[in-house]
Amino acid sequence: MSEKWERYREKIYELREIFRNRSEGGETDVDILLPGDSEYESPRGVPYVRIRYYINDHFHERKVELYEHHLKKELRDLINLIEHFIQEFEMEIDQSEYGGG
Repeated sequence: MSEKWERYREKIYELREIFRNRSEGGETDVDILLPGDSEYESPRGVPYVRIRYYINDHFHERKVELYEHHLKKELRDLINLIEHFIQEFEMEIDQSEYGGG
């Protein structure tokens, strides 16, 4: 199961570039990490989206694993799904940090 993501490697690299360019200068950093990357931290062996939401001098982090059923989606749909995960995470953190959204 964990190696099935390999056939989507090019799509994952494209996602990585798209989100790397969008993350510059904002409160939220988004990285797409693959097994073998120096910062990769998952026992599952599948790529994941690491979302870091910075508030003052600390950050909150969430990892969203990308399984084959995610990677089969058209690139635009996958981008929209990841953006939804990011917005959902930001709202959760805003609610916990500031008591509202």
